[in-house]
Amino acid sequence: MNTALLSAIVNSEELPSIPAVALKVIELCREDDIDIQDVADAISTDPALTVRMLKSANSSIFGMSKTVSSLSQAMVVLGIRTVKVMALGFALADTVKGGKKSGFDYPKYWRRSLTTAVAARQLAEEFGGVRKDEAFVAGLLSDIGMIAIQQHCEAEYGEVVRRCSQNQERVHEVEQEILEITHADVSAMMMANWSMPEAMCHAIRAHHGNGIDELDQRAKAVGTILNAASEIASLFSGDIDPAKSEDIFSEVISKTGISHEYLESVMVVLNENVSEAAEMFSVDLGQEISYDQLRQSAMTQLTHLSMSAERERKSAEDQMESLRHKAETDRLTGIANRQAFDDHIAESVKNATEQRREMGLIMMDIDHFKKLNDTYGHQAGDEALRRVGACVDKFAKGSQFVARYGGEEFAIIAAESTARKLRELAEELREGISKIRFQHNGTPLQFTASLGAAHVDFTEESVDVVELIRRADECLYEAKQDGRNCVAITF
Repeated sequence: MNTALLSAIVNSEELPSIPAVALKVIELCREDDIDIQDVADAISTDPALTVRMLKSANSSIFGMSKTVSSLSQAMVVLGIRTVKVMALGFALADTVKGGKKSGFDYPKYWRRSLTTAVAARQLAEEFGGVRKDEAFVAGLLSDIGMIAIQQHCEAEYGEVVRRCSQNQERVHEVEQEILEITHADVSAMMMANWSMPEAMCHAIRAHHGNGIDELDQRAKAVGTILNAASEIASLFSGDIDPAKSEDIFSEVISKTGISHEYLESVMVVLNENVSEAAEMFSVDLGQEISYDQLRQSAMTQLTHLSMSAERERKSAEDQMESLRHKAETDRLTGIANRQAFDDHIAESVKNATEQRREMGLIMMDIDHFKKLNDTYGHQAGDEALRRVGACVDKFAKGSQFVARYGGEEFAIIAAESTARKLRELAEELREGISKIRFQHNGTPLQFTASLGAAHVDFTEESVDVVELIRRADECLYEAKQDGRNCVAITF
């Protein structure tokens, strides 16, 4: 922590000046034996402050069931601590109402501060262990250090404001990075100098969550309320992306232990109560963000995020499918490769066995392929393989699967095929390949193929993959022995 800068800011003459009446009220409230009438008399010398105190006592924020008409009654209703800080708050509001200075948004500051104050008071009502007026006071002044830093370090704080505005970074985190202190540190020291309760000062220093667990029980309770209220205020002041509202609400519920229903009720009336508080303090809150707007914005952004995630998921699936297709496709012929064949035939045999169905396998070899390669070159051989792949793929229909088995050898899996249909398919393939014609370097080329077909009826016998391939290979060898350009089949 930059203790030198902290001390310079807190002791600076540039801090907001406090009117004499407010100073008198603060001085009176420091005394052990406080006379409420003395405080009322001091306030009554300032008509504007008197009206504000009466407004405060009668506002729905403080929940009075009957109208308070005298300043003495207001003192009792509000409590000495609240009177002290309200006098201070009203005085500060009058001195720091200005629009924007060096990018510092005063209306936004007051929206954040008053929302923190009102939310803290409402949360304290359900949380227990924290006085509602104390929570309001702590919330109201927890961010006063922002103004003090801004007035002492105008240029540096302008950079803090700029980064937070552009990137929606957390204010206290950017302050710590740039200045090595935070507004919470400054606020706490200012409160101590104004003789605010020690527990409140400690709670304010920790109100962004840093060090709350290290506080004593009373300060920890106030700090927990302030931390929850400041998170809510960050949503309503635009410091946090509305899409994160559910995360913030869940965090508030987790930290405070209040119910979701109660938090919802707080959110519904929060803006109205903040507007009422702004009227009491005569401050401009700038652009309003209602709870309905917050929810709508969150829903819209979550929808966009969902759509974006869905597009990313689909894109990932498409990429995976593309990669899978490439991994299973023979680059030369464009049909399935050996790996895909091995996977497919294993699945086909498994299904045929379980469902007790028929299936067949055709193994096919281009006749005299080595001679074609040696005579006309590998480019001619490659073209022959491409033409055969296209021909085989053309005849593959329905449940048939074609693949390049290796070299000049091709395989066709015919699921749910009878022996007769398997022979017909093999003959169609043989005849189709025999009709292939192409030219290479001006030389017309043609060739034939030999085919071996194995048919299995799994209602009568059980055959594994190795045996099925062995039978088809034996038939292929038989076709070659019979003079090539023919079909041999077993069943």
